[in-house]
Amino acid sequence: MATHLRIGVLVEPRYLIQAQPAGLCSALRERGHCVTLIDPQAIAFAMDDEDWLNEVDLIVARGRSLLLFGMLAWAEARGMRTINRRTAIAAVHNKAEMSIALATAEVPTPRTFFGPLQHLASRVPRASYPLILKPTFGDNCQGLRLVHNPDELTMLESPDLVVLAQHFVPNDGYDLKLYGIGDEIWAVRKLSPFSGSEKMSSVSRLDGHDSRAELLPLTPALRELGRRCRELFGLELYGVDCIQTSAGPVVIEVNEFPNYTGVPDADQRLTDYVQQCAHKRSMNHENWFDHGAASAHS
Repeated sequence: MATHLRIGVLVEPRYLIQAQPAGLCSALRERGHCVTLIDPQAIAFAMDDEDWLNEVDLIVARGRSLLLFGMLAWAEARGMRTINRRTAIAAVHNKAEMSIALATAEVPTPRTFFGPLQHLASRVPRASYPLILKPTFGDNCQGLRLVHNPDELTMLESPDLVVLAQHFVPNDGYDLKLYGIGDEIWAVRKLSPFSGSEKMSSVSRLDGHDSRAELLPLTPALRELGRRCRELFGLELYGVDCIQTSAGPVVIEVNEFPNYTGVPDADQRLTDYVQQCAHKRSMNHENWFDHGAASAHS
């Protein structure tokens, strides 16, 4: 592997003010690697012009836009190593499909419904209230609404054709986050956007710098839950949002490439992982060439 890597960071501009990937980029540069920020919304490409791929050894992606998905598909079709893979990001991008995957795999989750908003009130039993209403394509807690009863639900309007309604599991004002980088997993207690009184918290922050995040011991059960979610969706950098209950943790949702709030030395750990992936890719290429050369002489 070359001493200095060329890392392309494919990132939507809205994430540049958050803890990640800014921390990863800084740590990579401190180690002497070349980091190129690629904004999928800032430039158009010709399909036969692959110069942008020739300038990087590996691509790290954060975002969910159609343009970002398209560029990841392009890079992967040309054999580029990407973190996360396009299919892994897509698997958690659609919250309805993600919820179905979790339920099918028998991962413990709150009871969830989805469909057109005007039909949900007749489908959701009263015992499932209160509900958290979520857009099918949303992140960073955007578009969340707390609904207490069917009458309140029927009065709502939504720009989304399909929404999710998930039973609200009470908490003590904090959520449990499982953060993963490859095989490593951490458990963090973090301020919830919904407090135990079911009011939207005015002090939660979405930029990855909430000082009230607290690292927790990682129990075998939590480690196994994180591993199951990672393997279910094929993620390498991921977060699992949970609520701790008397029966154990339940998974609210899974996200790709979180901010890793509360994870010790997160920037350095992310950089270690990116370097390892680049090294493995380099070794695989060398082995392929060696095997090809041996075959040519046999």
